[in-house]
Amino acid sequence: MDTPKDISTLYRKMNMIVNSRLLSLGLTCAKAMFLCCLFDHKQMTQVEMCRDLDMDKSTVTKMLMRLEKDGLITKTVHPDDIRAFQVMLTDKATALVPKAREIQQEWLDEVTSKLTDLEKRNYFELLEKVAIVANEIS
Repeated sequence: MDTPKDISTLYRKMNMIVNSRLLSLGLTCAKAMFLCCLFDHKQMTQVEMCRDLDMDKSTVTKMLMRLEKDGLITKTVHPDDIRAFQVMLTDKATALVPKAREIQQEWLDEVTSKLTDLEKRNYFELLEKVAIVANEIS
């Protein structure tokens, strides 16, 4: 068993396959992740997005610039803090999120198709636990 290699393979293959499927929506895995985050929260500041996605400010800022250019988000000055932006999805993006999630779920269903329901449940629970610990120790 080569766990680092397996994690790398899973990540690369997910990005490769899901990106090719999201292309029909004009999205990538990374863009879809940001849009799903905003979809779930309705609106957020950039700082809140950094915390929620566990990403640094420069990465979030660059992606938000791309999403804004693509007409998928709007940014407005936060009413309580003029130094902060409130970020929201456009109607165009709101319509894309369910389709993007369906594409992501189809890939997850395919990649876990040889697991029993119990194995799938355990896999996703353990994956979440390991990700939490990885965040705690980094």
